[in-house]
Amino acid sequence: MFELVPHRLRQFGQLDLHRETAHGLHVVLAQGRGSGLIVPAQWMSLCWAMRGELRLQSGDLEWHLGAGHGQAWGDGVLRCRSSRPQAWLVVTGARQAWPWMPHRYTGAGPLLPWQARVPRGLAHGLIALAAPARDRPREPAQDAASVVMENIAHWQSDLHGLLARCAGRTQPLRHQTMTRLLRVRHAIHCDPGQRLDLDALARLANYSPCHLLRMHRRVFGETPFEYASRLRDRRALELIRGTDLSILDISLRLGYENQSAFCRAFKTTFGATPTGIRRHALSRSSRAA
Repeated sequence: MFELVPHRLRQFGQLDLHRETAHGLHVVLAQGRGSGLIVPAQWMSLCWAMRGELRLQSGDLEWHLGAGHGQAWGDGVLRCRSSRPQAWLVVTGARQAWPWMPHRYTGAGPLLPWQARVPRGLAHGLIALAAPARDRPREPAQDAASVVMENIAHWQSDLHGLLARCAGRTQPLRHQTMTRLLRVRHAIHCDPGQRLDLDALARLANYSPCHLLRMHRRVFGETPFEYASRLRDRRALELIRGTDLSILDISLRLGYENQSAFCRAFKTTFGATPTGIRRHALSRSSRAA
């Protein structure tokens, strides 16, 4: 039987779900600064930063979830923290607590560790799920959860479309392959400026280095190194356009040995120097004002 377990965290409120005895699907709505949540390993979670940034940590990885973005997770203990006034929502529970749709997903369920902006339909479903029961008398909790699951399926449809490329004779095995590869991509995403260690990435996926390169290219059409380069280029453009950091600071933050190496790589990718791109962005913003 489906069971919904609601929680509310106010300013500096803390919740460790290891201590919870209820076995349903937990919906944690946090508002205010200083709130925190700990989710047990092997639980499936969907985190949504409704307003402001949310800090997430699992193992040695720590990252920020931007406002309006969601993070699906099920790979180790997850810690959620907020230091500034903001609002965030986490739906989490053991695998059997989620109302999976077996006609669409065989065995493993739809949640894959992935981060992206939360679309409107999923946002409305999550808000309905977090609403007190008295505020949704016409929509039972299970119906609200079904709406969320349908929208999660749509949200992650691009990933599920790649499952056919994953190794494995069954859907759960292909799902496991995808999860391992996404674990590697997530580690790269957390720090795109870090020099990649192929052996360390292969250990994350429980693959040999050669097998990791082969599988990553087969599923995503690029190597981990090409993915990291693409992320670093995107981050460089964001920092040039959206911050007043010096070119040297940006170079060092993104892992370049010096400013000259960064400028050469930037011009090769974007066809203009960092200074030229920044000057153009500033002139556009001044005209708009």
